[in-house]
Amino acid sequence: MSLPTEPALRSLPLDFFLARHRVERGGQVAIVDGANGDSVTWSSLADRVASIAGWLARAGIGCGERVACLTPNSKSAVEFYLALARCGAVAVPLNLRLSAQELRFILADSGARALFATAPLVELAEAAAAGVATVGVRILDGAARAGWHPYADLAGEESPAPGRDEQVTGESLHMLLYTSGTTGEPKGCMIRQRCWATYAAHMAGVFGLGPGDVYLASLPLFHVAGFGTAVSTLMLGGTVVTAPQPRPDLLYGLIARHRVSVMFLVPGVSAAFVQDASRTRTDTSSLRLFISGAGLERPDVIEIVERELGARYYGIYGQTESGGKVTYASAAQIRQDPATYGHVLPFFDFRILDDDGRELPPGEVGELCLRGESVMAGYWNRPEATADTLRGGWHHTGDLFVALANGELRMVDRKKYLIKSGGENVYPQEVEVVLLRHPAVADAAVIGVPDPRWGEAVKAFVVLRSGASASRRELADFVGEHIAGYKKPRYVAFVTAIPRNVSGKVLKNELAALATTADQAT
Repeated sequence: MSLPTEPALRSLPLDFFLARHRVERGGQVAIVDGANGDSVTWSSLADRVASIAGWLARAGIGCGERVACLTPNSKSAVEFYLALARCGAVAVPLNLRLSAQELRFILADSGARALFATAPLVELAEAAAAGVATVGVRILDGAARAGWHPYADLAGEESPAPGRDEQVTGESLHMLLYTSGTTGEPKGCMIRQRCWATYAAHMAGVFGLGPGDVYLASLPLFHVAGFGTAVSTLMLGGTVVTAPQPRPDLLYGLIARHRVSVMFLVPGVSAAFVQDASRTRTDTSSLRLFISGAGLERPDVIEIVERELGARYYGIYGQTESGGKVTYASAAQIRQDPATYGHVLPFFDFRILDDDGRELPPGEVGELCLRGESVMAGYWNRPEATADTLRGGWHHTGDLFVALANGELRMVDRKKYLIKSGGENVYPQEVEVVLLRHPAVADAAVIGVPDPRWGEAVKAFVVLRSGASASRRELADFVGEHIAGYKKPRYVAFVTAIPRNVSGKVLKNELAALATTADQAT
């Protein structure tokens, strides 16, 4: 069922909450930089954001101008993103793990007019910007360098705060969030400022996020969920503690020091976090909410979160194109059905459609399609891709789901990952979920590989737990005990790690490039 959106809410710019919180909680801390302990109150944050926006405007960075940002999570980064929203500029967050060549593509594709970087990454930033003629303004946080404006000067006393630009509304673009590019060149998802109001509404309504919460921002701000959860916390009056990297000992220290109540980690990182020795010697009693990925988390992680950390666990599913989280499942739902993705968040309309665009009844597999205020406006300079993804007024996720009679959804898999083996459909994620239940398996991923007899065969990549052992045949038979025999892996490759991007998604193109050999047969 669709829920109407109040036009006044849609028109609100992203930083509308700063003026309110300045009055209601001006002396309280809004952001803490976990790397150095620097903090800023709500009153100071409002002033700094306005001053930085004024500096940008005087530098010629106004409505619609793109500004690339190469920085780890920090107080400065959050301030800067808010300032870009205030002056109507469009942030282009850059993935710190990309090479200079990959970053250069994004700078050129977005037509970035300015580049904001942090000192430890300045050489990478300069290499990326080399030859990109549009980048005329460079801002550096943390050190002085020729050709770069010091970030500290942007919010100085010599930068008087301007009035708000009335052109800036909730309809204004705020971010170009580039997809990971696992199946081709990355595309910039155009995210409007109003997206974050919907994100905050979901965080408040479903997860109870509010003024008393302290969010540990370890999920990168260049990730839709990383920025969305951080800015939602601020919009709702909470405090954000930034973590420059998700190192477990650092995170535990920040939890204890700042009484963190909300965490959001991706599968893989979450397992390392809960198993780290720091857990047993850290006061985590402030934690109340722990979010990770639905359908991808090991059962023991969920149990440790709820039993040892004392937090409520939720698994979520989302996409950059959807503007963040789409579904949520509680620990109780996951225990009852490990394959569940839970319910769709309330401010989305959704359908399960077949290839002809017909809505399917519960129990039938089809593509999840969405409508909602947070859905992207389209892909930057990609009209054909935009028309295909947003055809018929619906965001076509490319993900196959089945709706259950109780309203919950199960994700079957990405459409492009479907394995056709002997005329039967095998969805890799269904096999992965079973493998993760084996006591010897720490992580797993499944792909299809060419097979002369069956067309395609199921191949599993498995990371074994430290000190554990299992044979290829044992793992294949374990799968066959829980799901249909034709879904059993015909090949198993033991690896030290599953390649994933920053959002926790498996880089299956890298796995597909690895050789399949006879000794991997089950």
